[in-house]
Amino acid sequence: MYIEQLILKNIFNIISAGIIIPLLIIALKKIIHLLKTDKIEISLTVSEELLNTGAKFGLLHVRDGKDEDPDRGPKKNKKRWFKKIDKRGNLRTSVRYTKNLGFQFKCFADYREINFDRLKEMLEKNKYRNVSKGEGKVKNRAYFIHYGHPTCKSIEGLENNYFYPE
Repeated sequence: MYIEQLILKNIFNIISAGIIIPLLIIALKKIIHLLKTDKIEISLTVSEELLNTGAKFGLLHVRDGKDEDPDRGPKKNKKRWFKKIDKRGNLRTSVRYTKNLGFQFKCFADYREINFDRLKEMLEKNKYRNVSKGEGKVKNRAYFIHYGHPTCKSIEGLENNYFYPE
């Protein structure tokens, strides 16, 4: 009887360790990630006229760091959508990035109910610059530089916005 109880106890301990240890590893990785990263909100302000075009605004998180930095992160090209926060055309999204690297980003507008030339004109009227038309799968996308943030050049020579690390 004692041997059976000892065997059952050891089996329970092995199974518990097989569950608890991976969960602890996952939790530690998450804690380390949160300590190495930060989250910032990026705001975009657009006119009512621009909002009424039906365009959907987003931010492309290109990569953490600048292309010329040896410690730069891998290309992400992760889309973040802006959400409307009031009726005055203020939009906001958040980005998590590696604290010591900052991050490159490019704003964009996906459109269907307006042509590119008219959208470009409206974006420029709203102080956004370097408006370019998307290619390939994103033909109905207009990329632009956010006037409220500095810029940097990618290896390909593209101008992106850049958020400097603190």
